[in-house]
Amino acid sequence: MSMWQAIRETLRAILRDQGLLPFFLLAVPIYSLFYPAAYSTEAVRGITLEVVDLDGSVMSRQIVRDLAASPGVRLIGNAPSVEAARRDMADGRCAGVTIIPADFYRDVLRNTPTTVEAWGSGAFPVQNKAVLEAVGAVVQNVARQAAVVRMVRQGAPAANARIGRDPVPAFVEQNLFNITRGYGSYVVAAVAVLIVQQVLLIGIAALIGTLYENRAAPLFAAEGFATSRFVGMWFILAALVLPSFLYMFGFAYWYQDYPRGGNVGAMAAFAVLMSFAIVAMGLALGALFGNRERTLQAMLVTSIPMLFLSGTMYPREAIPAPLQALAALIPTTPGMNGFIKLNQMAAQWNEISAEVQHMNLLIIFYALIAWVGLRLRARRLAR
Repeated sequence: MSMWQAIRETLRAILRDQGLLPFFLLAVPIYSLFYPAAYSTEAVRGITLEVVDLDGSVMSRQIVRDLAASPGVRLIGNAPSVEAARRDMADGRCAGVTIIPADFYRDVLRNTPTTVEAWGSGAFPVQNKAVLEAVGAVVQNVARQAAVVRMVRQGAPAANARIGRDPVPAFVEQNLFNITRGYGSYVVAAVAVLIVQQVLLIGIAALIGTLYENRAAPLFAAEGFATSRFVGMWFILAALVLPSFLYMFGFAYWYQDYPRGGNVGAMAAFAVLMSFAIVAMGLALGALFGNRERTLQAMLVTSIPMLFLSGTMYPREAIPAPLQALAALIPTTPGMNGFIKLNQMAAQWNEISAEVQHMNLLIIFYALIAWVGLRLRARRLAR
């Protein structure tokens, strides 16, 4: 059987299998529409917050009013004590607590060190960040106003006091890439690569398992296993994977309005490399499992670890060395970092040379494993 015959047989096997066809045609578009829906607001809103006001002063009431007007948090009331607020937070009635200490107003006017405490939950880092940012912004604004009052009381002209409160030039924070500072723009850019990989790995490995179970072409032929058939399967499956990347980084990112289009040409070239890497890994997994159901089970339990091992959601420097070595075997590790640099940061091809070399090594590594594994299993089953 020639390479072209293998291409035809591979396409025929996919089109005939109603269970596999959705993985190649429908799964990625469906994921691209429904997964980002959870992050459609980009930033969290209305995180529940309780205040413990132990001061009861004009300034503390100003802090409470400003917190109530903050879009990031929703003030649900004043707790009578710190212990009551602690219980409410432990019971899940609020996601954060702000404690204004006794004599806060007096200490601020006297320039005596004092602290407004903000509690959040480490189990929910996004909510925790929203609470800390809202409380920090409100307290800083009140502190600047208090500084003006203190300077005027000390005899400084009001105009000079305002200049001291708002120094020139002012510091303006502007993100270069995630302009909206949205959580969706941050997380979906990485998860999209994982979605394409996992969905198509399942489809490819399940296809190989089905061919084994049915002793079907192109894996099985009268002349035995041939390298030309392996190459034909590899190329046609890569051609089926590539449109998923182009769709995700093209239409899906445009439709969801995520940062995109930084370096389109280099992105397409890198997508070709990752398509070959995913197919090689899928063929290797298919040879390893030899069963269409086992691949689905394996991919479901490894998706979240793959995301964190990539270094985009968790600092790579904090990942133990053995886990970093394991992460180096996953195409999404160079894939996520490479695509983020190209799509969001408009990197040039030479700036992702490390990711390109890494991807090429994975292509060679998994292609060899797949070729040896498929050859050995085909010979064993042909006996």
